Amino acid sequence: MKRPEKLQAIRGLMIERGLDAYIIPSSDPHQNEYIPPCWQFRAWLSGFSGSAGTIVITADFAGLWTDSRYFLQAGNQLKGSTIELVKLTIPHTPEHIPWLASTLAPDSKVGIDDRFFSLGMVQYMQEILAAAGHQLITETDLLTTVWTDKPSIPDNPVFVHDLKFSGISREKKIRKVVNVLESHGAGYHLLTTLDDIAWLLNLRGSDISFCPLFISYCIVSASGTILFINSDKIPYAIGEDLKKDQVTIQPYEAISDFLKNLPPASVIYFSPEKVNHALVQCIPSGVKKIHGMSVTTGLKAIKNSVEIDGLKRVMVKDGSAWVKTLCWIDKQVHSGAIESEWSVALKIATFRAEQPDYLGESFHPISSYGWHGAVVHYSVTTEESLDLHPDGIFLLDSGGHYSDGTTDTTRTIALSIPDHQQKSDFTRALKGTLGVSMLRFPKGTKGFQMDILARKALWDAGLNYGHGTGHGVGFLLSVHEGPQTIGTSASGNVNVGIEPGMITTVEPAIYREGSYGMRTENITVVVEDMENEFGTFYRFETLTLAPIDKKLIDRELLTTAEVDWLNAYHQRVFNELAESLTIDERSWLLEATKPL
Repeated sequence: MKRPEKLQAIRGLMIERGLDAYIIPSSDPHQNEYIPPCWQFRAWLSGFSGSAGTIVITADFAGLWTDSRYFLQAGNQLKGSTIELVKLTIPHTPEHIPWLASTLAPDSKVGIDDRFFSLGMVQYMQEILAAAGHQLITETDLLTTVWTDKPSIPDNPVFVHDLKFSGISREKKIRKVVNVLESHGAGYHLLTTLDDIAWLLNLRGSDISFCPLFISYCIVSASGTILFINSDKIPYAIGEDLKKDQVTIQPYEAISDFLKNLPPASVIYFSPEKVNHALVQCIPSGVKKIHGMSVTTGLKAIKNSVEIDGLKRVMVKDGSAWVKTLCWIDKQVHSGAIESEWSVALKIATFRAEQPDYLGESFHPISSYGWHGAVVHYSVTTEESLDLHPDGIFLLDSGGHYSDGTTDTTRTIALSIPDHQQKSDFTRALKGTLGVSMLRFPKGTKGFQMDILARKALWDAGLNYGHGTGHGVGFLLSVHEGPQTIGTSASGNVNVGIEPGMITTVEPAIYREGSYGMRTENITVVVEDMENEFGTFYRFETLTLAPIDKKLIDRELLTTAEVDWLNAYHQRVFNELAESLTIDERSWLLEATKPL
């Protein structure tokens, strides 16, 4: 079925259901960042494969709302679909809802499949549409009827994340969750986000691209834990271990009936931003609902000593792959060999695969040369890959999953002698990385309060960047993990304090459309620093080990303290990575890490 025919079939079903508009989001029942093929309805209908975008269909219009990261890609992929590109003014906002409210005729009906919308989002949509005299119809699955050859839900087996890596047993994690539940007066905790479930049970899977997760739901209570999952995904030995920890298995689809049969006057706790509206509708009216951040989200954000030690080991392995890649780029480009964005992405993945306990990439690599570097979340493909030349700027943002941790690093390199503007832009963004990395801050500080340090040098020159400064990083889970965030627009909760044990990126940047992007991203861990009569103070310890291109640094823009930090950092990079490199690579790194 061609895309216009699919759209026509959906409009036919809209007429049958009495709907004036229908919304198709980029989400699934678990709010995953990467969507399994079985729930990629938006891509199936439109052909647009970007990670963010919402389709709205009316009787005489169909539009895809997406942000500036995807304007070029969406414009190309939507050709022939009869779906128009609508450019978001503000990224990650539901601007299609006010548009519908003001565009539709009075007393219109808007349909959604509420399995794919959180309770919080449905409540927002209901409020906006009702204020304009419209009605939101929530239980309208039109797409399954039209998409007759839709892929099945992934059926891959789960595997154990060993205690030597996780640091805390499944039994102790469950006990912690139950203790917090009891403090809230709740008897049940509903978990629907896959990284929370995987963390809690010390299990991992391969159902989601770039995330070692498995499709499931989970209920935690004092009387036991229930994992709702296709039982074929649970190997026998793992099933026996789960039983020992009072974890029982029920079919994935049984979550709805379980919720419908909760005892009267019981209390259930869940996150309205994470749990889909359809599940909440299953909960009887007599059951008290307590809303709050998932207990597991707060617990897993504070990494234990075993996890932190493991991540430090991982940084040596990942840093070695980075140095090997940067050395290889330098030699290939300047020898006249034809390399591309795609070949660089493959090369660093190959070097990572040589390391022990490597499990795969943690996100789609951003391997971007020249003007592609200004496309903030550009995802390299074989079709759009540019060849590298011995001039201009190259930005590589790449990460990996290992049994002992997850990485996310960005380095920008000059493939020729950079000009004054390039050096100034790079250094001002780098000063932002250093400003946060060198910060001492009091207990209770929020990420948005330190964001100015990441941007001041850029603001001084009338420059800025449009994304968050830092996000949490999961431990062999999702590379973007809340609740902490640095900035006001990164993933996470701006009201969460930055606490010891939190793993957070620091990634200020500058982008010049049509020319290049500059970003230096490191992973840090928050550690205790000092305590005195003024309180307790924390600081960031930088964990990432990869050289920063000195050719791009304008030393005149740096303070003495910043130069000292960079020199000490580069010395540590060399000391910790040298033994893992060949003689040629070690010689290259020695030059790359010489003092400024």
